[in-house]
Amino acid sequence: MRTMIMMVAGLGLAACGGNDAPTAAANNQVAPDTGAAAQVAQLDDAQRNGVLERAIRASGATCPVVSESVRTEVRKGVMGWKAQCDNDTAHLIEITSDGTGRVTSRRD
Repeated sequence: MRTMIMMVAGLGLAACGGNDAPTAAANNQVAPDTGAAAQVAQLDDAQRNGVLERAIRASGATCPVVSESVRTEVRKGVMGWKAQCDNDTAHLIEITSDGTGRVTSRRD
């Protein structure tokens, strides 16, 4: 539980931009999840959606509730999450190994 609280606290400080994440090899392989990114990938849907909600809100975007989240490639070679909010917004969230969330928002 303490690990999850630390991870959520780290994601609560999420911001767009920041340190560069490890990139995939030149042969188009996806980089493996490490650190906090791997922990979020192991959460059940409800827990993961809660973490993603916090990351979205910390970025300054509005998201009352994440209604669905799916794994997706958020940029070449980097996996993350597409989160659909109940206010018809969608967000791509990359979670770096240190717990930083990079949020890219769009309207459907």
